Amino acid sequence: MTSGVKVSDEAKNCIESIKIRLAKEDPRDRFKALFFTINDEIGEIGVDKTIRIRDVDGEGQDAYKALKVKLQEYVACYVVYDCCYETKETEKNELIFIMWIPDLTKIKTKMLYASSKDSLKHALSACGIKHDWQINDTSDLLDQSAFLSKIGKGIIKLEGKDVKD
Repeated sequence: MTSGVKVSDEAKNCIESIKIRLAKEDPRDRFKALFFTINDEIGEIGVDKTIRIRDVDGEGQDAYKALKVKLQEYVACYVVYDCCYETKETEKNELIFIMWIPDLTKIKTKMLYASSKDSLKHALSACGIKHDWQINDTSDLLDQSAFLSKIGKGIIKLEGKDVKD
């Protein structure tokens, strides 16, 4: 089932820039997370909020925590998150697609987001999304171990911070 909702040109441009790393660009200007919402008046998925590396890079900053806080501000949204993590063997940078539709969201909104997901996923197809996560409950969002279990085993650092057991 599809809703007929299209992905805006602005959203496509942001998607393009999250997947391509240009040597000339300042790494701190790169997107860390893109938050997409549906404007049902015009039938488009657009970029509502962005988090850049410079926004979460520094003493006391935490990109994963910033993502969790920002997600809770939405009734529903999609997110593309450029996640950095480490295992004992390697450091990884992977794109994660998140569909956030809390249980308390109105049924009409839930149906619109669920049926429009494929439009955005199609626009993201060339990005190399490694993980797809649907979150419906704040407890799943707040539980770091649930997030880590979705992306892999043996993770010792998330966004440069030691993972708590």
